[in-house]
This record gives sequence, C-alpha cells and structure tokens, in this order.
Amino acid sequence: TSTLDIQAAEVYTEANLIPTSSLPFSGSSQTGTTYSTVGSNVMKYWYRHRLTKHNIGHDVWFFLNPTGSADGITPQIIQSQQQTNFISNKYAVPSLATANTEDGTPGYNVKVFKSTATNSGSFDNDDVVSTTDYAFDYKTGILQFDQNAPSSNDIVYVTAVQYVGKTLDEGISFTGNTTLISVSSSMIPSADDAFDIGTSTKEWKDLFVDGTANIDTLSLTDAFTYNGVTFNTSGSTNEGLSITGSNFQLKATGSDNLFTLYNNSDEIVFQADDKVIVLGART
Repeated sequence: TSTLDIQAAEVYTEANLIPTSSLPFSGSSQTGTTYSTVGSNVMKYWYRHRLTKHNIGHDVWFFLNPTGSADGITPQIIQSQQQTNFISNKYAVPSLATANTEDGTPGYNVKVFKSTATNSGSFDNDDVVSTTDYAFDYKTGILQFDQNAPSSNDIVYVTAVQYVGKTLDEGISFTGNTTLISVSSSMIPSADDAFDIGTSTKEWKDLFVDGTANIDTLSLTDAFTYNGVTFNTSGSTNEGLSITGSNFQLKATGSDNLFTLYNNSDEIVFQADDKVIVLGART
C-alpha cells in the first residue's frame, strides 16, 4: 500500500510567479531579500546560511533560522525555526538545470560549503562540497551527507532560495480559463468587509441570485429593471432620473404630505396630500 500524504501548506499556489530565468538574487548583500511581484512575496534569498547539525553525528544538517546550538539538535523533535519549501531547478529553464545559486548565471540548485571558518565570506573552492557527497531535501530543508561527511569541527553553509508565496491553506489564484462545476456549501470570507469580488476595471458580467441580496451600500452606474420598470439617468450629464414602464402606482401610508416634489431652491413644485393637490406653494 502506498500513501501520498500532502498537506495544504505544502502545495504552492503561486508557483507561476517564480522566475524561470534571470534570477533576481546574487551575493551576500542580498541575503534575506524577498522577491515580490504583482503584490505577492514569492521567494527569499539565503546566502551561505549556517546549518545546524543533529546531536548524534555529523551527517545530517538542518536549515534553522536562527541557527541552533553548535552542539546540535535532537532530530526526533520538529524545531519551530526549521525553514522549509526551498525552490529547486525544476522551476528553471532547461539551460539552468545544473546551475547553482552562486553561479555567474544563477539557478536554484543549492550550493553547499563546509569549513572550520566562521567567516563565510572567506570561503574558496576548496570549501565547496561536491554535489555527489550529499542530498538536500528542498521540501524539508534537511541536508544529509552520503559520503565525505564533515568532521566534528566543520560547519556547513548553504546558499538557497526559499518559496515564501501562498500555499493552498492560505489562498489560491487561477490564470487562464477556469470552470467551476458546482459548489455545495457556503462561501464565507475569513474576515468581514475585507475582500472584493472583481475590481473597477475587471468586472464580472452577470449576477444571478435566487434569494435576498443584503447590501450595505448600492452604487449603480447603469440602468436597472425591477418587475418590468426600468430606472435610468437621462440628459447629457446624466443628472436626471428616467423611469420607463407601462403604468405607475405609488402608495403612501401617511395621513398628509403623501408625495412632495421640490425644485433646487427647496420650493414646492408639486405636492399631493390625502385627496388634495397643491401646486407652487410651500405648506
């Protein structure tokens, strides 16, 4: 039996925003920098970050931030500062398949160093770990040496790019044509009065509601029709109200001032009381 266990927090929903070439990071000055596009944080650059070993050997190292104790950590306990979701070259164009994060034209493959020095800026080619010596798990941020493991005095450093965009538990976005077959439950936002459906420049076409629309503020920019009667603006500046229908009935339940029409000077032009019509006077 094979079980595929994938958590919602492990599914990238903004992977389409990850650059496939012309990576935006290089060098120590950009460590900790976050790449953002279209309003979303997408990835973070880690330059020669010091890893933390486990406390029962020197072959397994963890990507913690902040870095853990030099004596190592217990591998059976998940550390809260463990960094995960690193980007590999499967997101890069084929020409970058073997490129690492410190190449002249960088890719997403991690670059690993081991040294007794604590100044990562002093590393040379002798400190670079061969890619055949280790396996780096881009999902968990755990590095394991298969051969030539570090000595007890060695420190391991990694340059990597981490995905910090949204995951399935945080939200999802679609591009292209998307068909939603059916929804069998309520669609409720996580916060009140915080999110929009569409924008002023990208509007939905038609809305069909079988029920009551509870709207705090209604702003209409075109005509609307209610039970065969159309309400619209008229005039060159759209300042007048135009109502079109076959006949009209207005019913007021008060005892006086049932219907009053004023001009711009606040003068009564027309007023209807109970069976009495008043023209041109304020009462």
